[in-house]
Amino acid sequence: MVRFAHVSDIHIGGVTEKTLRRREEEAVNFFVQKCLQESVEFIVISGDLFDTNLPPMSEAIMATKNLRVLRDSGIRIYAVYGSHDYAPTHESLIELLAADGLIHVINGGIEDKSGVWLNGVHGLAGAKETSFYKQAENLVSPRRGNSVFAFHTGIYETNMIPKEQSIVLSSLPLGYAYYAGGHLHRKIEMRTAEGAPVNYPGPLFLGYGAADLENYLKGEETGFYIVDLDGDEVHYNYVPVRTINGEFLEVSADNKTDSDVSNEIRTKLSDTVKNLAPGSLVLLKVSGKLASGTRASVAVNVEKLRKQFREHEIKLNDRQLSEPDDVEIESGQQFEDRALEKIADAFPVRVDSTFVSRLIDVLSEERQEGMTVIDYRKKLLDNGLATLRAVLGEKLGVQN
Repeated sequence: MVRFAHVSDIHIGGVTEKTLRRREEEAVNFFVQKCLQESVEFIVISGDLFDTNLPPMSEAIMATKNLRVLRDSGIRIYAVYGSHDYAPTHESLIELLAADGLIHVINGGIEDKSGVWLNGVHGLAGAKETSFYKQAENLVSPRRGNSVFAFHTGIYETNMIPKEQSIVLSSLPLGYAYYAGGHLHRKIEMRTAEGAPVNYPGPLFLGYGAADLENYLKGEETGFYIVDLDGDEVHYNYVPVRTINGEFLEVSADNKTDSDVSNEIRTKLSDTVKNLAPGSLVLLKVSGKLASGTRASVAVNVEKLRKQFREHEIKLNDRQLSEPDDVEIESGQQFEDRALEKIADAFPVRVDSTFVSRLIDVLSEERQEGMTVIDYRKKLLDNGLATLRAVLGEKLGVQN
């Protein structure tokens, strides 16, 4: 039996507040100690060890110290790049750690001393790695049964990421015992057609940004996997990591004055902190459109409340708070949804926007290398007609 740890999306350097940085270090320390206690032979990092290719020096030092503890204990560390710590010029801290022997970057496959074969695909900026799965599956087949495939990209079937930025589950090369996923900030467990586990551990700590912190405080799981490869069998356990105590509060500003909003915030904070231990974090999300007043006034009042409740850390997210005269800008997703609805309404027969989206995906497939233009056009026509027959055959009088 071979035991290893699978971790992803640590995003070291992704938080700036001192309190959160301390909690981040606690999470990394916990991970290291758990790996030592569980006697793992190696660790697979599925991308985004760092939040940027060149993280702050203090965060780089913290990470390096912990990696050295693992290496000096005989634990090997393998990694693929994530979309955050990748750099096309290879000017990344990952490269420095690899040069120092702390990390082994997975490039074209590597065999661990335990006999496990590791391979994978790096995450690239803009999800450019997705084209790899369409053209080079034969380059990443495993050499033996005890094997791990690490990747940093979204799978379309998770319903978390647009199709053009993801791969379908069947795109993963078959034959591996375990698929170590990264990039999606949620614990997700899937299976290949052969029944092999495809696991996303989610972030070890927070990921990055207000949305990840919000999900964390709402109870989203964060942690990593301990995996046992035992002949033809794979067993894994999820190890949760929680180093932050706190609450998430939400206040709507719609049809309210800035004074009304500030008073509501004060009331909710007063009621919440009574049940929190000192040092806890409260994420306050204020959204909507004020009837009168300004965002600045709300922010000033929150700053006063920080001083009043100084035993706790209060973090404000007011990105979705707007003033009376602000012009609302349609998001890209809203525009796309509206456009699909308009196309569906203009279709010769009654269809919904989901069908239109599906047909567009079919007709947007890229021409593969080596395929002639004639063959490519025929393939698009055949796939398009198959989609029409499958969904609209009876309405159009078309037989399958």
